[in-house]
Amino acid sequence: MVFKAFSRLAGSLIFILLLLSSCGSKFEYSIKSTLNPYNISPLTALLEIETEKPCNVTVKVLGEIPVEQTFNFNAADLEIPVVGLYPNTLNSVVVTMAYEGGQVIDTIEIKTENTPSHFPDITVNKLNRDEMELGMHGCDLHFANNGKFNSGPIIFDDQGQVRWYLDLSFAGKMVSPFHRLKDGTILMVSRHTIYEFDMLGKPLKETKINTNYGMHHDVLVLPDGNLLACVGIRGQFISLDGKKVKSDSDFITAIDRKSGKILRVWDLAKNLDVSRKDLNFFRPGDWLHMNGLAFNPSDNSIIVSGKNQGLIKISWNDNLEWILAPHKGWGKSGRDGAGFDTKPFLLTAVDAEGKPYRRSVQDGSDSAEDFDFPWGLHAPLLLPNGNVMVFDNGFFRHFEDNVHYSRAVEYKINEKDKTAEQVWQYGKERGEEFFSTIVSDVDYLYNSNNVLVTAGYLKKGTKLSAKIVEVDYETGNEVFEATLDLKSENGNKTGSWGQTDILYRSERMELKY
Repeated sequence: MVFKAFSRLAGSLIFILLLLSSCGSKFEYSIKSTLNPYNISPLTALLEIETEKPCNVTVKVLGEIPVEQTFNFNAADLEIPVVGLYPNTLNSVVVTMAYEGGQVIDTIEIKTENTPSHFPDITVNKLNRDEMELGMHGCDLHFANNGKFNSGPIIFDDQGQVRWYLDLSFAGKMVSPFHRLKDGTILMVSRHTIYEFDMLGKPLKETKINTNYGMHHDVLVLPDGNLLACVGIRGQFISLDGKKVKSDSDFITAIDRKSGKILRVWDLAKNLDVSRKDLNFFRPGDWLHMNGLAFNPSDNSIIVSGKNQGLIKISWNDNLEWILAPHKGWGKSGRDGAGFDTKPFLLTAVDAEGKPYRRSVQDGSDSAEDFDFPWGLHAPLLLPNGNVMVFDNGFFRHFEDNVHYSRAVEYKINEKDKTAEQVWQYGKERGEEFFSTIVSDVDYLYNSNNVLVTAGYLKKGTKLSAKIVEVDYETGNEVFEATLDLKSENGNKTGSWGQTDILYRSERMELKY
């Protein structure tokens, strides 16, 4: 993609004012505002401020839920970002210029257009702000585009009002997942491109990777600043039933974030049984369907979510550590099935006293009251207590299609004894209404000790929706819930790729530049 140079909107507001400061002397300044300065973030603006004295600037978007931010630049020629404008509104934005000896306060107006018609209708069903994690609600949304996806991450407030979004339709394909880094950078990837933006949609960097490697589903930033990504590699095959089959989505790579160079590769087929096909209903080569990664800096290990296999831990040196999955069907590893036996790496399900459950629970044909394996899982994460949490979609639970619920679930792993104990879950009690066969997410919220659970694909007849729920970890009570009614305006609503809208993940995040 070639980004266009700045375009200044014809309707930019220009204010040149001459005011008296509190001490009686004149203070000259000018403010020019440009809505959507980089053409992909319509609820943002850029203020160009010139003052006769160096200033620090505070901007505040007024409204029922105001957004305020201070920029301590101490300069006379400033570019100040504004985020959090209301859509379809003549927004009032208070600008405070503080200089040595006084301050000047002005209010400017910025008119915005409505959000696109294909955006979801958002209803906030429950809100207990005193018990919630601070911040607004970020969503990694992807809109049906007649067999493709147009990606458009959004942030909405506690009233369900969209206050920020990016239009990434220029990519012509899915761009995901939506990450906001500690320095404010928005990082997302398509198949062969790493995109970095600021909150105004300004392109900070665009990095291409080797086109033999295709990124998909997940990418995360390592402690050294480089990236860890799920990838498929061209020309890779597995042996199934005596036939050579092209495989996909079964490698991890470390990628140099600055250059796009592939630094390291992990082959999941080397360590897993590619012939285990109890949960693969799409195509033979999609034996793993890797969709999530978590990195553990304490031992440089990687937790892998494989939708069609289970939860897997791989060392930095590419050795299999353990497998959390139903025990049925596991055999030898390797692309040709000639590797080692994977069964010794299977974790035994145990109760709170360390006693193993019955064989039917271990095999996955049944579950205990207080234990079940994850099925069709997504979004693994490591908790501060060392446990592992994951979104258990519940797809084809117990190898049948008659037990329907999804949940967030936490496991305590004893690596020495090769056991797994289920210690917490949320969602099973909600049954069908919270059952999401694909996508979805779970996050631990560090300040509140709450858990954010996203069921991203809820079907009820022809109606499609998603839910975001914040749960008190101690009580299991919901302190926030929002429903997003997805429209699939530009798809045939069949559930095929690019034919329905999806909410892949959600995050709690502060809306600021």
